[in-house]
Amino acid sequence: MSDTTDQPILTEEERKKEEKKKAKEAEKEAKKAKLAEKEAKLKLVKEKELENKKKKEAQEAEQREKAELEAKNLREYAERASKTPKGEKKRKLLNIDIIFFCYFSELTGELYPSYHPPAVESAWYDWWLQNEFFSPEKQMEIQPHCQKDKKFTMVIPPPNVTGSLHLGHALTMAIQDSITRYRRMKGEVCLWIPGTDHAGIATQVVVEKKLQRERNVSRHDLGREGFINEVWNWKNEYGSRIQGQLRIIGSSLDWSREAFTMDEKRCKAVNTAFIRMFDDGLIFRSTRLVNWSCALKTAISDIEVDFKDLEKHTKMSVPGHKGTYDFGVLFEFAYQVEDSDEQLVVATTRIETMLADTAVAIHSQDPRYKHLHGKFVKHPLVNRRLPIICDDVLVDMAFGTGVVKVTPAHDHNDYETGLRHKLPMINLFTDEGLINENGGEKFQGMRRFDARNAVIESLKELGLYKGMKDNKMRLGFCSRSKDIVEPLIKPQWYVKCDGMAAKAIEAVKSGELKIIPSTHEVTWFRWLENIKDWCISRQLWWGHRIPAYLVRVRGVVEDPYSTSQWVVGNNQEEALESAAAKFKVPKEDIQLEQDHDVLDTWFSSGLFPFSTLGWPEQTKDFEQFFPTSLLETGLDILFFWVARMVMMGQQLTGKLPFNQIFLHAMVRDSHGRKMSKSLGNVIDPLDVIRGITLKSLQDNLKAGNLDPVEYEKASLGLKQDYPEGISECGTDAMRFALCAYTSQGRDINLDILRVVGYRHFCNKIWNATRFAMMKLGDYKPIDFNPQELVKDTNAVNLWILNAANRAIQQCEEGFAAYDFAQVTTAIYNFWLHDLCDFYLETTKPIFAEGDSSPATQKTKDTLYTCIDIGLKLLHPFMPYLSEELYQSIPRRPSDSIATIMLCKYPSTVAEWNNPSIEEEMTKCQDIIRAIRSLRTKYNVASNKKVATFIHTKTDELNNLYSRHASLIKVLSNATQVEVALTTEGRPGCVIDTYNENVSLLLDLSDSMDFAAEIQRMEAKKTQLQTQKDTLLKKINIPSYEKVPLKIREDNDSKLKAFDEEIKTLDNTIESFAKLTTK
Repeated sequence: MSDTTDQPILTEEERKKEEKKKAKEAEKEAKKAKLAEKEAKLKLVKEKELENKKKKEAQEAEQREKAELEAKNLREYAERASKTPKGEKKRKLLNIDIIFFCYFSELTGELYPSYHPPAVESAWYDWWLQNEFFSPEKQMEIQPHCQKDKKFTMVIPPPNVTGSLHLGHALTMAIQDSITRYRRMKGEVCLWIPGTDHAGIATQVVVEKKLQRERNVSRHDLGREGFINEVWNWKNEYGSRIQGQLRIIGSSLDWSREAFTMDEKRCKAVNTAFIRMFDDGLIFRSTRLVNWSCALKTAISDIEVDFKDLEKHTKMSVPGHKGTYDFGVLFEFAYQVEDSDEQLVVATTRIETMLADTAVAIHSQDPRYKHLHGKFVKHPLVNRRLPIICDDVLVDMAFGTGVVKVTPAHDHNDYETGLRHKLPMINLFTDEGLINENGGEKFQGMRRFDARNAVIESLKELGLYKGMKDNKMRLGFCSRSKDIVEPLIKPQWYVKCDGMAAKAIEAVKSGELKIIPSTHEVTWFRWLENIKDWCISRQLWWGHRIPAYLVRVRGVVEDPYSTSQWVVGNNQEEALESAAAKFKVPKEDIQLEQDHDVLDTWFSSGLFPFSTLGWPEQTKDFEQFFPTSLLETGLDILFFWVARMVMMGQQLTGKLPFNQIFLHAMVRDSHGRKMSKSLGNVIDPLDVIRGITLKSLQDNLKAGNLDPVEYEKASLGLKQDYPEGISECGTDAMRFALCAYTSQGRDINLDILRVVGYRHFCNKIWNATRFAMMKLGDYKPIDFNPQELVKDTNAVNLWILNAANRAIQQCEEGFAAYDFAQVTTAIYNFWLHDLCDFYLETTKPIFAEGDSSPATQKTKDTLYTCIDIGLKLLHPFMPYLSEELYQSIPRRPSDSIATIMLCKYPSTVAEWNNPSIEEEMTKCQDIIRAIRSLRTKYNVASNKKVATFIHTKTDELNNLYSRHASLIKVLSNATQVEVALTTEGRPGCVIDTYNENVSLLLDLSDSMDFAAEIQRMEAKKTQLQTQKDTLLKKINIPSYEKVPLKIREDNDSKLKAFDEEIKTLDNTIESFAKLTTK
């Protein structure tokens, strides 16, 4: 009998339950299996991660050990390099092995394994100076291709003697030095003149603060002569700091001609200029409104006024005052019409100046006030009647009440109104900013803004104060003292500018003077067409004392405010002779008093292009080098300095001081913000050159006297921008970066990380030259024969010579147009992309053939020529690195030039132009990049060689790639490159479509376990999907829109990256799966 009879018979319901139970158990087992599989995959990933982590830790330990050894070697290398006796040519430290170094008498042999700026930059500048290579006379003596009849002359914008180098200076010097070195290599006789400016206000303020801090004395305690001696002592002690910094950045200035705007020769030039312009009627004395600094007690120029825009009512403190005061408001008060109950309400930002009001103005056509024409108002606080005047220029009857108070002595618009209506001009303030006797006994002696509050209280008592309301306004501050600038009526010396300005305008319109970029011509015309007389006197002690003398004739009442009462002279004796002749009286009846004021610093700076060459004497320098060739500077001083040089040059010499003006843009931080101490974004170029830690940056900031709030804000800015401090970049990288940034007309948003990138570029150049020297061995170059180089040589040699030609052409065009970005880009592309990334790699198999091969000799000739050309193109921007490497490579028999700076700048060679070979090599480079990309896609290790196949559809491409198969093989790291005219695939190969005519195949069958690789990628995909899911949970929360925007943007970027990586893995898994089934 069957055993089935013993089994219970299940009902339908029981059977269904049993099936359901088994299904659940099966589902449970499946889940367990899936979980186990997932855990196995994750375990595999974790094991791989652990293995990788151990490998990474071992590599990091090895790298640390290597870095420590390298750092030790670099310190020793730099120390030995720095021991070159001052002025002597550097003796090269050659790498004998990793640790051991020794001296050699000449710069030949194997270079140190890596670029180290301090070692490279040491000793060269002193050697250049010792040998007078910056001197035009020396250049004419020793430079074989010097064109003695072709001169290039330029002066630097003289930095303040008080100053230290900032990035603006560094940019100016980098541009000017690159121009000078380029012109010098072109054979033009170059004279680049250094100098410093005495910087009247800035220097006086610095020394006054020093005296107060160290000795608790003021300049008045010392007297004028004693104080001037103190300033000279300070200048002699600290004034050379900026000269030293200019040398650090490699400026090829002729220091034998260095000028200081208050040295003996410049003082003579200033006096001569003043006297001649006075005699010509261009300098005169007048009582007018000026910008006055109450803290410094002097008039200041427009450029010394900083502005702050206030959007609304703001409480501010003021230097010299104890409280805070209302700004960004309009104060309203009423004047009572004489013999009437009517009031005229006026609004003003300067209610305290109502004490000096001399009129109330209305519009002549305003129907509200026609009945008041010719009437008066009563001043409520001083005993004065004020006329109601009609002035349609000053008054806008649609603004406010249509009534304007007029204070001619303390407002620029009111001053012009006062002149039109011949109103009294009542000065309300002393030089220190106190209310004087004109303000009334109640207010006399009060500080300006204390008087503001007192006037308001007095008007309230009289029921005349109507309140205040928000008002956007622009407030002017003295850039030196930070005091609020006060417009004051003062007798001053002025230069009549309209006639000189007209000549300067015509010079540009006629093309005699060229402004680059030309977009600034419109600004030039607008400013000069609206030019005002220039106030040139300053109430200081440090500066050029004005050579003008007030003449007092016995028995005659003098008018000190009139020009006619003054004479000029180089000294008192000359002035006395002039006075006797002018007033036709005996000398005994004359008493002279020299003006106590000094000249505006810009007056002496305006003479700089010709005073530095000996003017007013007709010196040899003046005859040979004037007019100068170019004025290069920042566009911010186009008018304060450049326009005045043009006007004074034409007036005093009859010539333009230069025929070209190149204006570079301003340096800003990486966020586009103006550099300022309060933002913490001012970077010292020496910190970029030498490197600096974040802590040191913050310590320097703390020493800058910022208030605590500003310091915290600025310190945070430094931490955000430079979390690791600034890496040591070296002078050459900084110079190259600054010039690379220049693009005509645009400000420079300087990212220090980009400078660091150029530091790596320097290392590339170093390594390329080192590689070349190793491959050249004892190679001795022949004299340069460019036509011979292109005979019987390979395609790559022809291509690199064509690339060199292209780089030379782009550099020449860039220098001609002052387009330094074009020049630096051409140099960068030639060294990095053409030479390092491509050409040097192609030479390795050729050099492997040995010196007996004709191809090897031809390649050595070509390689040497390219390095030689590359260094010469580089030199104007990277003087130290180019000199170091130039002195390290062998010389041609006819080359006896001591320094690279006097070498001939490379010129293009017609025979090197080869468009067809350039097109062919471009196609080869593109296919090589595509092969490398394909290798990366399939995770082929960079050192792994795999067979590569190029399948084409056209004979042309088939022939091209076949001709250069060996080149493609070397640069794509292939065991072989086979080119075929076919569209078929190959067993064991992954395939990628390059374009409609070309397919690329990699044979991975022998180099990869596809099944294991698929398993690894599946595990990686699982890990990525888990990370993606976790991120999606965060994103999908209901209140996600409240998360900060920056975090949401970061999450979106991460999500996109996960999707792209998963998609790539899917595609690769699919490709490998197909290969495993074949």
